[in-house]
Amino acid sequence: MRLKIFGSAAVLLLACNSLFAQSAHESVLSTEVKNLAVSFMSILMKPIFTINNVEVSSLKIFVSVLVFVFGFFVGGYYKVHIQRINAKKHSISSSTKTILANLGYYTILIISFLIALNIIGINLSSIALVAGALSVGIGFGLQNIVSNFVSGLILMFERSVKVGDYVELSETLRGHIVDIRMRSTVLNTNANIDVIVPNQNFIQNSVINWTMNDNIKRFDIPFGVAYGTRAQLVMDVVLKAVEDAAFNDVYITDEKRTRVIMTGMGNSSVNFELMVWIQGENIFRPRRTTSRFLVLIYEALYANGIEIPFPQLDLHIKNNAKED
Repeated sequence: MRLKIFGSAAVLLLACNSLFAQSAHESVLSTEVKNLAVSFMSILMKPIFTINNVEVSSLKIFVSVLVFVFGFFVGGYYKVHIQRINAKKHSISSSTKTILANLGYYTILIISFLIALNIIGINLSSIALVAGALSVGIGFGLQNIVSNFVSGLILMFERSVKVGDYVELSETLRGHIVDIRMRSTVLNTNANIDVIVPNQNFIQNSVINWTMNDNIKRFDIPFGVAYGTRAQLVMDVVLKAVEDAAFNDVYITDEKRTRVIMTGMGNSSVNFELMVWIQGENIFRPRRTTSRFLVLIYEALYANGIEIPFPQLDLHIKNNAKED
């Protein structure tokens, strides 16, 4: 019986020793982890360089970068959320959505950038320092960037052009505006090519906005007939052809009528012009619309026996030779 008691006591002592040893090991391990963490933090908080007598550490840089990245993602989420708003349901236009999305996005980025600079320890209260830096930057080549930025704000608030408008910048460049950004505007041409145009081009140069107030445009389609053809007959034939065609996109009012006028007498032909008003999506396809009416004019003239001329040159030879 005594042997059993002594055996149990020995087992209990061994178990207690094991627990004390394990506790001591864990205590040593915990101390090492704490020391390692303190050493790591001291390394992160150690100044790397100074700006205006302000010490900048690795930890400050890391936190400031983290804040700016967070602001970048928040701004992106905000922009996507605004662009997904149903315009008809909330009674806002697509151009208003673009303005809200861009302004909010850049505001969030600027705020996060300023917070990041404040975390680093840069004092932005010195207006003279900031103004001096901006003036130096502008003097070394930021004039165009600042001009495009200001032009973008003017376009967004003035709304002389807006998202969805069909504009013409030159004879070879026209298309729908799909986005107005702070620095540039994106144009999508009929060939489905996206063209990035600096905003200052819309402020400094002449811009033809085909859809500023409506989607009605007059097409002036020139054609010619041979000399000897009665002018009134040509006008009546072409007008009747347009009337009989009954195109759905032809727009006619008391002020906007389809007309045929004589524009001149050329070297080989008598020149006319069909003036027809078009409404709807076909105004964005000028070449196809013009081709449709040219075919109509050609078929009408051919059916009525009206000659369509080709270039002709009369050569007169005069003999001045004297007889012997």
